[in-house]
Amino acid sequence: MLEHVTQTSNDFSKFLNINMKNKLEPINKSVEDMLARLEEFQTMICFAKQERVNASNLMSLISNNSGELAALFARINSVENLVEHVKSNLLSLEVSIQKAEEQLGCLDTKTSKVTNIFIPLFVSYNKFNKYSM
Repeated sequence: MLEHVTQTSNDFSKFLNINMKNKLEPINKSVEDMLARLEEFQTMICFAKQERVNASNLMSLISNNSGELAALFARINSVENLVEHVKSNLLSLEVSIQKAEEQLGCLDTKTSKVTNIFIPLFVSYNKFNKYSM
């Protein structure tokens, strides 16, 4: 009977003998993965906070300089108006020169030195106007 009790006790001890290392290994791995993800998330939150601070600084800078920007925009508009005015004056001058050349009989463009003076102005203006909005 002692042998039978020993066998039974050995069988029951197998139920109580649990290898906790094998059972806890997947849980530990999952916890480590979750900690790594939490650290990455914390880093992203820090970057987002810094970007928010940078954006608010930029917005305050823009709002502080809005008067200067408005003055700059007004100057740009006045320069554009000036360029258009000069262009229209040059075009009317060119028409007047062509009429005068027709009256004088100087229709050959190679001999028209007055009109050829303005060609570089129109070429440079057209190059500038091509890149503007």
